[in-house]
Amino acid sequence: MIIYKFDQGLVRTAKLLDKLQIPDGTLDYWKYKWKKDGHDTYDMGLRLIGNKAYWDPIQFVNWAYQFKLNNKPTQPEQKADQEKLIAFITRNVEIKKGRS
Repeated sequence: MIIYKFDQGLVRTAKLLDKLQIPDGTLDYWKYKWKKDGHDTYDMGLRLIGNKAYWDPIQFVNWAYQFKLNNKPTQPEQKADQEKLIAFITRNVEIKKGRS
């Protein structure tokens, strides 16, 4: 069973960036690349409410795990980003084994 340790259902972009410890340019690049590849940022967890951007942290964790942690980084920046994502997921997700 996966247990998410988030205290809010939606968080502002600034709070997500603070918890991720990445610059906003990195997140902007991920969004750009995701959209360029024909996907919707909603699948990343981005929720636009009025003129404000919020993130569904559970959706973002699932997206990051599935799409950002599946390749070996080839550049130092990618390695640093991957380490920060792993740390973010480790802090905010717990996996408990169910009864067999």
